Formats: sequence, C-alpha cells, structure tokens
Amino acid sequence: MKNNHLNETPFFRAMGFIGDVFLLNLAWLLGCVLLVTIGASTSAAFSVAGKMAARQEYRVFHDYWAAFRRDFKLATITWVVLAAAGLLIFADYQIGLAHTGTLSNVMIAAGTALGVVWLCVMGGGYALLGRYTYRRWADVLRDGLRICLGRPAAALVWLVGMAMLPVLNTLLPALFWYLLPLWVLIGGGGIIVATAFALRPAFARLEGKQNNPPAR
Repeated sequence: MKNNHLNETPFFRAMGFIGDVFLLNLAWLLGCVLLVTIGASTSAAFSVAGKMAARQEYRVFHDYWAAFRRDFKLATITWVVLAAAGLLIFADYQIGLAHTGTLSNVMIAAGTALGVVWLCVMGGGYALLGRYTYRRWADVLRDGLRICLGRPAAALVWLVGMAMLPVLNTLLPALFWYLLPLWVLIGGGGIIVATAFALRPAFARLEGKQNNPPAR
C-alpha cells in the first residue's frame, strides 16, 4: 500500500532540504565562473536562501535566475567596489608579509582586520540585497556592516564558512584537500543557507515593522 505521507517524514524532508542546498550551491558556483558575476550570483543565492529560511515557497533554479537578472546591475556594481577594496587590503597584507619590523606587523594586523570587515560587509550586504530592494551600492555596503554588527552570530557563521578553506590551505594543506570536494559539492550554498537562517530573526523583525518595505 502506497504511503502518501512518506515525503512528509523528517528523513525525506531532510533529504529534500539537502538536495536543495546542493542545487543552490551548483547554481552559485556556475554563476561565479565569470568573476565579474560573483556579486550577482551571491545575491541571487541569498535570495533563494532567504526564502528557505522564511519557510516560503521557492524553486531553486527558477528563483535564483530571476533574482540574478533582477539585481544584476546593482549587485555587480557593489561587487566591483568590493573587489577593488579587497585587492587593496590583500596588497597591504602581502607587503606586510614581505618585510619585517613594526610597520610590517601593523600592516599585517590592519590587513587581517580589514579583511574580516570586508567579508562581513560582503555577506551582510548581499544577504540584504537578495531580500530587499536597494537603489545604491553604498546603502548595500553600509547596511551589510550594520546587520553583521547587530547579528554577530550570523557574521561568525559567514566568516568561518568563507575563511575556513583558505586558512586550512595555509595551516593544514592535507585537510584542505580532504575537505575541498565536499565544499565544492555543497559548501558555498550551505554557508549561504546557514547564514540566511542565522539572519532570519533580524529579518523577521524588519519585516514585522510598519512602514518597512516588504521582502521580495
């Protein structure tokens, strides 16, 4: 006898959720192949992840592509600004590593701190852009930093997830190569979804306030 409620069991719901994260990760990776589209791809992935966290209806590829096209211009401009800032931060860090002395240590510390801020602004900004309507890249970056300061747990999820592989590649290369295939399969999408769930309480409060624009 066919069990019509089989798909409602915790196991099958969990498998369906993991499958959706895999598909979202695939869409995100494909969208990042052209480096200039990393911003649009990340914003679109957060748009889908935001619906998942809010328990809204979604179709991974359909909603991802719709958000990608919708926010492409602003997400790309924001990414160009972030990429330029990131290159400057990276150059500062590398110059510090190439030299010795107090000034070099200051440059390394400044590069590390600014790199953390850079990641926070990127994650928070694209999480907001994927969920709400923006018109200026400066507002996306400003609010991205504000939401991370307001939700440090969500910022930590994003920071640890995105920085884990580069840190492991430096400190534990063997473990890096062991985890890399898993990250390629589900890592990026999983980090985005986990961050969206961690940000959900803050977004729910925003969406519950009067005079606040509804989520997309």
